[in-house]
Amino acid sequence: RGDGTTITAALCFADLRGFTALADTAGMALLGRLNQHLEAMTGPVTKQGGEVLKFLGDGLLAVFPITDERPKKAVCAAAVYAAQEALLRNVSVNRSRPGEPPLDLDVALHYGDVFYGNIGDTSRLDFTVIGPAVNEASRMEALCGELDCSIIMSEAVAAASPVPVRSLGRHCLRGLASARELFTLAS
Repeated sequence: RGDGTTITAALCFADLRGFTALADTAGMALLGRLNQHLEAMTGPVTKQGGEVLKFLGDGLLAVFPITDERPKKAVCAAAVYAAQEALLRNVSVNRSRPGEPPLDLDVALHYGDVFYGNIGDTSRLDFTVIGPAVNEASRMEALCGELDCSIIMSEAVAAASPVPVRSLGRHCLRGLASARELFTLAS
């Protein structure tokens, strides 16, 4: 417990928009569909060299750590490519379920230093990342619906994006003293 290290990484928070409302009416029958959506998210992350650390109900938290072989620009690009592919795969899951309400995928991509290791109590440990960058990524994901964007990126990720991006302007994120400029894909 408490074993870990500080790493620098691109962070990915992904969540299904509308899942909670659907779960309230669909019940346990929704589990099979949820697994399909989660597979649509995890495949691209691992394909791009990321690591899924945890499932958060109908979403996930993943990291793309900086290494000697993968500097900032490479891990940020990998996170953007993973997010794009996850969105496409999620659309395919929705199309494979005609007659059911579609579930949109929201993704936030950020970059920063995090504690990477074990936390918990003496009877249960969780391997994860924690820190201000994780909190900021979570707050960014919460803005996807409000800003009508499937992908929101921090300035650090947008600057390294392999595809064109556009500014969404400056936005206040809960718990942060100053507004942050956020970005999304240009197309």
